[in-house]
Amino acid sequence: MTDKLDILDRLVQLLLLIAAVTTIANGAFMLVKPLDWYVFVPTVVTTGPPNAHFIRDIGLAYLGSGLILLYAAANPAIRWRAAIVGGLWLSFHGLLHIYEVAAGICGPATFWADAPAVIGQPALVIAALAILKARKRI
Repeated sequence: MTDKLDILDRLVQLLLLIAAVTTIANGAFMLVKPLDWYVFVPTVVTTGPPNAHFIRDIGLAYLGSGLILLYAAANPAIRWRAAIVGGLWLSFHGLLHIYEVAAGICGPATFWADAPAVIGQPALVIAALAILKARKRI
């Protein structure tokens, strides 16, 4: 990759940065104020009573994914593998939500309420990686 980044390089960086910052923010919120996070996300209260330890566990997964994505965003053409790793848990989490709707575990309204965060973050990572792939940077 040349030293000068073009608009598509910057777009890839922006997509990864948005995914990283929102993922880090969510993870930090879950770690610092797990019970506040529980009531802040309206669909979470339908899953059962809060468990601060479990919320923090998931917060660590978000924080780890976000930090890896932040690292990848600095130079995606070189650190694309980090983008894959950072997006992996987010993608699996999104797939779990899709499965739960398909299996009837939760309804479509819950899915659509969660989709911006649960599907949005991995979609940003996938879009960034698709741009890199299309440009033969991977």
